[in-house]
Amino acid sequence: MKRIEEMDHYEILNISPGASRKEIEKAYLIGRAAYDKKSLAHYSLLSEEEREHILERIEEAFKILSDPEEKKSYDSKKFTFRSFDKGKAHFRKSTAPMRFEDADAKQGIWKKIKGLVSKDA
Repeated sequence: MKRIEEMDHYEILNISPGASRKEIEKAYLIGRAAYDKKSLAHYSLLSEEEREHILERIEEAFKILSDPEEKKSYDSKKFTFRSFDKGKAHFRKSTAPMRFEDADAKQGIWKKIKGLVSKDA
C-alpha cells in the first residue's frame, strides 16, 4: 500500500481521472468524515499529526480537482497523452464496420455463440 505522500490527488480521493464534479465532492466528504477528529475509524491507528496530515492532503486534492482550471493544469503535468494513429485499428485486423446478427429465437443465444466459435461449424 502506498504512503499518503506517494499518492496523487485521484488516489487520495479514491476516484478516477474522469470523475464528475459530483463524484469529486462525494469522495471529498467521505474522506473528511473518515479522518474527522470524532471518527472512530482511525482512533488508535493514527497519531493526531498523521490524521491532520491526511486531512491536509484531502483538502489539497479537493481544492485542485474541484477547480476546472487547476484540474486541467494538474492533469497536464501528471498525465502525458500520446497521439494515436487513428488510421489503424489496433484491436483487430479489419477496419470495416462490424455487423452483429440477432440470434434465432429457436436456436437460442448460447447455441448461436457456440456455433460461431466452434471449429465444427
